Amino acid sequence: MKTRDGQYPKAFINILLLALVIGILGERYWGVTAEFYGIVWGAFIGLFISTLLLLYRSSNYTGIMLILMVAVLGWLRTSACLYISDDDIEKWTEQDITLTGDLQDEPVVREDATGELHIKYIVGNIVVTQGANQQHCQNNIIVYGRDNSFDTKRGLLPEGDFGFEQYGRIGDKIRVSGKLMKLHDYQNPGRMDVVMANYARNIHGQLSASKYSIELTGQEKHFWGRLAGNIRHLYKTSMDAVMPKTDSAAIFAMLFGGYGGIRPELLEAFTVTGLIHILSVSGSHITLMAGVAQVMGKVLGWSGRMTALVAAVIIMLYSLLAGLVIPVVRAAIMGILTLVAMNLGRERDAQHILSLTAGGMLLLWPLSLFDISFQLSFGATAGLLYLSPRLQGIFSQRLPRFVSGSLAVTMGAQLAVLPFIAWYFNVVSVSSLLANILVAPLVEFIIVISLLAGIIVGLLPVVGKLIYMSASLLLGLSYELSRWIARLPGSQIYVPALNYPMWIIYYAVLGLYSLPADNKEYIWNKTRQAIKLARGREQYIIGLAAIIIIIVSCVVCWIQPKELQVHFIDVGQGDAALIITPNGRAFMIDTGGTRKGSYDIGARVDVPYLLHYGVRKLDFIMLTHAHDDHAKGVGGILGKIPVGTIFIGHEGLTEYQKAFGVNRLTIGQAVCATLREDTEMTLDGVKIQVLYAPMKDNLVGGATGNEFSNVIKISYGMHSFLFTGDLTAEHEEKLAQQGKDLHSTVLKVGHHGSNTSSSEAFLQMVSPSWCVISVGYGNSFGHPHKEIEKRLKQYTSQYIYRTDRDGAVVFRTDGKRMRIETAGGH
Repeated sequence: MKTRDGQYPKAFINILLLALVIGILGERYWGVTAEFYGIVWGAFIGLFISTLLLLYRSSNYTGIMLILMVAVLGWLRTSACLYISDDDIEKWTEQDITLTGDLQDEPVVREDATGELHIKYIVGNIVVTQGANQQHCQNNIIVYGRDNSFDTKRGLLPEGDFGFEQYGRIGDKIRVSGKLMKLHDYQNPGRMDVVMANYARNIHGQLSASKYSIELTGQEKHFWGRLAGNIRHLYKTSMDAVMPKTDSAAIFAMLFGGYGGIRPELLEAFTVTGLIHILSVSGSHITLMAGVAQVMGKVLGWSGRMTALVAAVIIMLYSLLAGLVIPVVRAAIMGILTLVAMNLGRERDAQHILSLTAGGMLLLWPLSLFDISFQLSFGATAGLLYLSPRLQGIFSQRLPRFVSGSLAVTMGAQLAVLPFIAWYFNVVSVSSLLANILVAPLVEFIIVISLLAGIIVGLLPVVGKLIYMSASLLLGLSYELSRWIARLPGSQIYVPALNYPMWIIYYAVLGLYSLPADNKEYIWNKTRQAIKLARGREQYIIGLAAIIIIIVSCVVCWIQPKELQVHFIDVGQGDAALIITPNGRAFMIDTGGTRKGSYDIGARVDVPYLLHYGVRKLDFIMLTHAHDDHAKGVGGILGKIPVGTIFIGHEGLTEYQKAFGVNRLTIGQAVCATLREDTEMTLDGVKIQVLYAPMKDNLVGGATGNEFSNVIKISYGMHSFLFTGDLTAEHEEKLAQQGKDLHSTVLKVGHHGSNTSSSEAFLQMVSPSWCVISVGYGNSFGHPHKEIEKRLKQYTSQYIYRTDRDGAVVFRTDGKRMRIETAGGH
């Protein structure tokens, strides 16, 4: 591992960081069981002793041993974070409990479209009570409450000067009852790992408060947290007094993070132009605080050490004010260390400081690796340090200095995080360069003067209010500029998600490009020694290898059989399936949706899923019936992705319009058409049959909507898929009496596993190899019912998948063989 002068290459610290990351990923996805935990510890101790011995003997193998030791250390640290101890709150999962604890953060209060308030708490220092049993538990949990969750006769705090203070403040004691559930999110590829991000914050469960079960009492704990909360409230109330609430919410988010109360149009404009990070406290805020200190240092003639000291103090005060959450702490540590290095004339050490800081943070909080804020902030910072200087050297030869600098910074950061952007969002903001030149400085100025106004308003109220009003006017200007930039042609481009081998190739190429010359020479020399290349022929051999790889890849793609893909998307308590034909055409059967609440399943779950798999247009959507949990997602999809036709059932167009959230026949280019029984169509060799489409005349009074469920069968080669919506047992019997071929390889189980469907006679006729139950975790209906699961096992020859457990389930078939993947890894 050593260079010719006996030293390790400068990139060795990055190799160790990569080993740590591999160890963390290894435990997260391929973790050993408890009985092998001692073996891993033994391996670590053996590697540690071996490393010390080799270091003492100055062996060339010390580096290799050190890399292995760091990888095992990452494995052990992650295992410790995921371990459920006897006093872990998770021991009470899926049980009705009463708990007392302290509020660890300011409550998040949100008002929905109906005017109902939703409150989110982070509760720690928990004591669980169940009957006569009491236990103190470690970890924190999330508690969700509503207006009717509070016992107004006992314990509810009086309303103070801070608006929603009656719903609690950091440090308050809370007592609440409800059913504790494990952390859960939609398990679909390309989604942020919300569960691991919460684990990184020591949050291990969630509880929805029962009616009138929340009691709050004021406490004098968390002095610094209360002080920071009071200051934030003062900022908010002073801004609310002089500007519209939407402007106040947006500027408050710029200062301290959060999205509550911000108008959707502003969020959309900032998202398209790549400025959305400004609405959550991140590395850019820390950099801005450091920049303010740098300007102060130049104006006042401070030395580099003095400037660094003042900058560190400003960053620490701002981090305290922002709540000292882990993302803020990470950004602050990185910012302070980098700033100190640069002000002490050690710019070259900034790269090593970044790697050391990231390594230290991952050792302390290994699950931070799965937090998108860590991924993007570390990746973007690495891009600025490693790529931007090289890109600026290229651009400065052809462009003005100001343009080349901005372009290098933007491209360096985006190239470094491109695979993450493609994985999570599937779009890259081409307009971000223009936005960074025109809008970003304006927004940064708003942040600086608003923070300053919060100090001045207490001393000179009139001056402070004038500054706030100016900030509001500037926000309007930045909003209009962002909208104009977002509307420019090609402001966003679609980027397909990379598979894992492509991730490795991408970062390998990027890493080689960013390496210093001596590291490149070292790697090249080692490569030549390993493959014994003849001098002067390297370029020919590399070129020939590249040509062979390209030819082989093309041949593999050409001879690979074309497959039908059927995706059962995890949309919680609802149904949604995506079908991709062998030639890449796509349509959906049902789209999911929530019966209550404002969460847009179509825009926030379906659309990201479609983009992740390269679907940018739907030929049509077929809906089994008009219930929200099957059809409501259509509205969100139509706003993002072109749809040819929407096929509906016989309930009537009005019922579907209510579910979609629209009131007209034609939505954009999509046209509604009614499904007719016994119709067939063929798309790229895939046969689509409507086996059952009950009409009103065939239904008895009192129909709930499930009786209208259309039954659709998809066939390709030897395999077929049967979709029954929420068809009831009575109508399963009617369908069976028609003598149609119901036998199918895969059955989408009716009505989420309810005992109103899946009769024995029907299952016997279908005789599926696999079943899929689309169901939400912890749903209030008790789906799937145990007797139905037992019945399904009798008539299913292979396996029964559940989206609440297995996540999205993908079936791929060439008409003969069947391949199955699950997002949950089961």
